[in-house]
Amino acid sequence: MPAQPNADRPAPPTEHRPPPARAKRRPPPARPARPFFMQRLRRQDLILLTGVLSLACFSVITVGLLLLRYQQSLASPTAANPASIPEPQATHTVAFVQITGLGQYSPVEAEARAWAGDAQLVAAHANWPQVFYQDQLGQPGQWTYRFYSPERQRLLLVKIEPDGRTRAFEHRETVTLPPDTLDSTAWSIDSPAALARWLDGGGAALIERNPGLEVLIQLRSLSRYPHPVWMVTGSDKRTQDILVVVIDASDGQMVPTTPSR
Repeated sequence: MPAQPNADRPAPPTEHRPPPARAKRRPPPARPARPFFMQRLRRQDLILLTGVLSLACFSVITVGLLLLRYQQSLASPTAANPASIPEPQATHTVAFVQITGLGQYSPVEAEARAWAGDAQLVAAHANWPQVFYQDQLGQPGQWTYRFYSPERQRLLLVKIEPDGRTRAFEHRETVTLPPDTLDSTAWSIDSPAALARWLDGGGAALIERNPGLEVLIQLRSLSRYPHPVWMVTGSDKRTQDILVVVIDASDGQMVPTTPSR
């Protein structure tokens, strides 16, 4: 029987291929870790904290809008006839008359003129942060005066202590919009008289209703009004009770203002 060709040759080895590797799934992205203090707060705590912060913001905004409303009501006084306002009966006086806005002005003006020969008075103010009784008004305290120099185009702040020591601070920024300045020669009514008019105009009753309130007195200008004025403001942040009285600093008459709505 004839031999089969290549019958004795061994069969070629079979090639073993590894099975295809399965694609690995990517792990889901890790969530950002919460801050440490947030990890320890429960949902109820977060709700309570949000409520407290909202209440605080609401209180601040309410007080700010209340003060802004009174500032806007004083923006357009009628200067035609100050006597048109019913004048309250003068029944109150201020006991402290040693340290006053006008009495402290001479050394302050000298300080400002040494800074700039053309220095002009812009405003002056003092405050009593906690008034429980009427006789606390006018107690010796710090007065602050603001001046403007057209030549230097800068503002100067002068503070004077009850003992007569003065400190001056010049603003670094150049003033691009000059402020309204006061005619100091028309300033003849001093701060005790202005505070007494505020007491007569309802300030005494305000102190009785809100013991511990703050009283601020400002010498300033008003738009479209020819004379400097005293603006006396009593306010209580706790009750949001506020009273603003404006007095002409040249004759002591109350200045009518447009009531706010």
